[in-house]
Amino acid sequence: MTITEKNQNMNKVLICGLGGLGCICATAITDSQTAQLKVLVDKIRLERYKKEKTFFNGKEYNFEYILPENKDYKADLIIIATKSNGLNQAIHDIKNFVKEDTVFISLLNGIHSEKEIAKIYKSENILTCFFIGHSCIRIGRRITQDGIYKIVIGGLNQEKLKKVSSFFENTGIKFEISNNIQEEYWKKFLINTGINQLSAATGLTLKEIKKDKILSQKLKTLMSEASLIAEKEGIKGYKKIYDSAEKFLFEEIEDALPSMLQDIRAGRKTEVEIFSGQILKEAEKYNINVPENAKIYKEIKDLERNML
Repeated sequence: MTITEKNQNMNKVLICGLGGLGCICATAITDSQTAQLKVLVDKIRLERYKKEKTFFNGKEYNFEYILPENKDYKADLIIIATKSNGLNQAIHDIKNFVKEDTVFISLLNGIHSEKEIAKIYKSENILTCFFIGHSCIRIGRRITQDGIYKIVIGGLNQEKLKKVSSFFENTGIKFEISNNIQEEYWKKFLINTGINQLSAATGLTLKEIKKDKILSQKLKTLMSEASLIAEKEGIKGYKKIYDSAEKFLFEEIEDALPSMLQDIRAGRKTEVEIFSGQILKEAEKYNINVPENAKIYKEIKDLERNML
């Protein structure tokens, strides 16, 4: 679904996080010249980005960077695209750029980032959002992505939803408006809980995992345990969410090189805390058993300790 009305009122944009997803948005905004863009960085990253230029799909980009202490820029839209372990710092660092009607979207994986943002900023200004598509491949500051993706957005605030979707349309950022955002949001969480974690733990891609019956079953079990949390959280259609997630991985997509596997290969800390780590916390709260997620959590934490 697209909205053709062009009255977007998104003239100033702040992006926090310049990894793969941040670059997809930052490069589209820069190329389309639809808004003034600032990329929020700390002093260490500022020096690093000055020395090591950012390339996206082979093209060099020189973004305009801004430090957290700056008070001269108020954003109409803030896009948070950090890793999960950078969320709390990002929430603190964006405070000088927020005004009464600033709209927030978070591209973070997991199911908690919007709730964390809403602890500080107005919940009615926060749209529910997630990225789904082929992973970005990142080697240093050289990032590639094949264009197969979409940013799914939804929420109750129709005015802000219209503004963001109009802005995305004008920039060329691929998006979809969901009328059932919570179910789709949880579907993405189940998919990540399964393939991101199992790929990181085994060192295998999705295609390789699907060739192995034991690993294929483990993939399904990881997602099934996550769906138990969705049930306890009162998410309608949690069984349908599981079926849809399984169909996506086993029928609709041939292969994937998940971001957590890329992290392991590059010796980076993974996002296991927002997948099985979060599931274990919720399982304890609801007194339910999630043995496969408990096992894979330990495996990935062991891998991290050995490489970091």
